[in-house]
Amino acid sequence: MQTNWEDGSAPRDHWMNTPVHLYVIANIFNLCVVFLAWSQSTIVLPLVSNMDGPSGMIFVGLIEKLQHFIQLQLINGCPLPPLHVQWEYYRDMRISGWTAPYRNRMADWVVKYNEMYPPHIHFM
Repeated sequence: MQTNWEDGSAPRDHWMNTPVHLYVIANIFNLCVVFLAWSQSTIVLPLVSNMDGPSGMIFVGLIEKLQHFIQLQLINGCPLPPLHVQWEYYRDMRISGWTAPYRNRMADWVVKYNEMYPPHIHFM
């Protein structure tokens, strides 16, 4: 997926917006979209499909200070962030099992995240 733009900065109304445009990418290309940003990271899967699963995976990073999206290349089997909460509510029931191949990697993300940012324990 690639776009060429040669006329300077695109106007704000043509900027990519998350999670709306992540769902557009996931649905049009039948992809698992892994979105990584400092403030929030998540997985977006297609909401509907007549296929047996996503045809691939794409990693999208956000440079928040610049509001600039980039495609990332990560190692195979890397931990994956949690599934976007809206997917469970709006997905077609026929694709409910699509999270199965990603569950262990999402669990790895939680372990790694908690190692880096341990939860605070508050005593009363």
